[in-house]
Amino acid sequence: MRKFVWLGLLLALSGCATAPGPLDASSDVRAFVMALRDRDLPGIEARMDRPALQAQVTGIARAIAASEIAKRTGGGEGGQILGVLGADLANPLLERLSKQALEPAILADLARRAGLTPQTVLPSRTATGMGLKRLADGRVCAPDPQTKACILYFGRYPSGWKLNALDEAALRGRLAAPATPRTRR
Repeated sequence: MRKFVWLGLLLALSGCATAPGPLDASSDVRAFVMALRDRDLPGIEARMDRPALQAQVTGIARAIAASEIAKRTGGGEGGQILGVLGADLANPLLERLSKQALEPAILADLARRAGLTPQTVLPSRTATGMGLKRLADGRVCAPDPQTKACILYFGRYPSGWKLNALDEAALRGRLAAPATPRTRR
């Protein structure tokens, strides 16, 4: 009987080792965060799927622009048409801005402003793996500690796990947030 228990345990552990999931991704996710913390620009670039992120950011910015233009032109069907046309015209600018926003230096600066400093002690690989969530589509996500909602999504690539999406609600909130008014001096 003991042999069957050990055999079952061995099979279960070997199955866990081959199934992609949080522990499998933890080294790459931790390396991404370390690259952000240490401002390792090539390391950041190597651990993100820039085309996927840029398409997401551009799409959201385009939808926000179309909605804003429609709202400012009175809404309704005519406003919607003007919103789509305006977003179409602004698309090259939106693409350029989203590309710039995803530059490793910008991401490192955002991480620094969010509190990820060179003095930040990162959790171990095991703790990182335990903090990640496995998703039905094969990706893993890093949840917000307070809300437990996924905020960063990582997909598996031949070269390892890479950041390939951001929480859309949080990103929309950042993109749609009104600019802080400047005071005149």
